[in-house]
Parts: sequence; C-alpha cells; structure tokens
Amino acid sequence: MIFITGGTGFVGRHLIARLLSLGEQARILARGSADIPGAELVQGDLTDPSSFAGYLKGCHAVIHLVGIIRESGRNTFRRIHVLGTQNVVEACKEAGVTRLLHMSALGARPDAASRYHRSKWKAEEIVRGSGLEATIFRPSVIFGAGNAFIPQIRDLLRRPVTPVIGNGMSLSQPIWVEDVVSCFVDALGKPETMRRFYQLGGQETYGFEQLIDLVAEADGVEKPKIHLAPILVRPVAAVMSRLSPRFPLTPDQLTMLLEDNICDIAEMQEMFGLSPASLRDHLSD
Repeated sequence: MIFITGGTGFVGRHLIARLLSLGEQARILARGSADIPGAELVQGDLTDPSSFAGYLKGCHAVIHLVGIIRESGRNTFRRIHVLGTQNVVEACKEAGVTRLLHMSALGARPDAASRYHRSKWKAEEIVRGSGLEATIFRPSVIFGAGNAFIPQIRDLLRRPVTPVIGNGMSLSQPIWVEDVVSCFVDALGKPETMRRFYQLGGQETYGFEQLIDLVAEADGVEKPKIHLAPILVRPVAAVMSRLSPRFPLTPDQLTMLLEDNICDIAEMQEMFGLSPASLRDHLSD
C-alpha cells in the first residue's frame, strides 16, 4: 500500500493510474470527494495531521505531491508547502514508514525571488533533515492531459492581440506528465535514489514567446502579439489577483514567468533510462 497526498490533482491522477496498473494499492488523502476507481480514499486535511496520520500504518511508502501555485485565504505557501510537509514527515515517523518520495519544483532555492520557490526549498529542507529514505524531485513545468499549461496559452491566443510579458525569452523545459510518473514509479524500486534529488525536464527548451508560436502554429492560429512591460503588469496583477481568484496571474507567478526554469537532465536520464517526450507530440492532449 502506498499513501499519496495530492492524489486527486493533475500529476496524482496519472501516477495513481500507473501504480494501479502495476498492481500496487493506493490510499489517497483528499479533503473532498473524488472519483478515482481502484484507489482507497481517506478524508482528511494535510494541515491537520490527526486527520490522516493513522492511515499511514501498513504502507510501505508515502508519495507527497501536494502543492499550490497561488495562495488563497488560509491556503498559503507556508501552510501548505512547509507545514504540510512537516506534518507528512512526522506522520511517516509515527507510522514507521521510512520511504518518502517528495514533489518539489525546479527553481526551489533559499534565495529565490519568488515566495513559491522559497517555500518549496523550505519543504525540501524538512525532508532532507528528516532522516527518512527520501527522494526529492524538482520538475520544470509539466504538460499532459488534464493540465492547464497548454490551455492557458490557448486562452491567450483567443484574444484579439496576444499579450507577451517582457521580452518573451525566459526559458522553460516542459516535461510530459507520464515521464514524471515514470521517474516516481522507478524510484520506488531503486534504493540508490534514496537521499538524492533529481531535476526533471524535457529534451527541449522554449522561450515563452516560442511556446505561444508553437501552439499557434499547431492550431492554425495567426494573431498579432504585443509585449507588455513587467513594471506595468505587476501592479495590475497585485490588485486583480486579490479581487478575483480567476485572474490568471499573481505577482509571484509573474516573477517566476520572467526567470529561466531549465536544468541538466543527464542525471535523470542515466538513473531512470528516460528519453523525455516532446511537447510537440502532445499539444492535443
């Protein structure tokens, strides 16, 4: 039995489907109802360890996927990423579970410009200091069926003029969700991945404007583009993201959008024997 937090999310659903297909049993922590055939659902809250800690008993591994990309009310980066991870680590120790796979993010570092990445680093520090047989994964942006990455670019292309913030040259290294899942699943059977971290990325890097052009070409769309100065966008994002949770950009997300998010994938390929899928082959997912 594997206990999974974040199992109802994008990566979680793909991961659980793979685990079940391999004959594993999955126990999922969820705050609400969810339809995931074949998996056991546990009603609980990551920020309340008493609601889930007892369900780790008898599990041979825990996979911690929970993460938020923007804050809302009590769901802050500190509460979800930092305190939530601390709760998972303590629950592992209480239940005698020594194997932990932890989802971090490419760009996590102590001096990061974004609060998101700093909170992800603090969560990593908790995992590293736990004494558990942990593996940490830092993926770049993840694409695939059920994710908003490509749909958000298509939303931009629906506008009369496509907005591009800054010079549009900040780089990302998109990785297919099934490749991320393969790394997690393979790590479960590789003791040599314990107490290590792996950066996950695709074979290709793209500037943000390149991504827009790639999706536009695939969809047969031709739209003029306008470059917006970040100094003008930031105050708008600060106000509008507070007024409406549906506004697509927060100041923290803007900070991340303007910096590169790329890595050397040689270690990932060597350990997991992975040849990452191309984004071009999955634009219709």
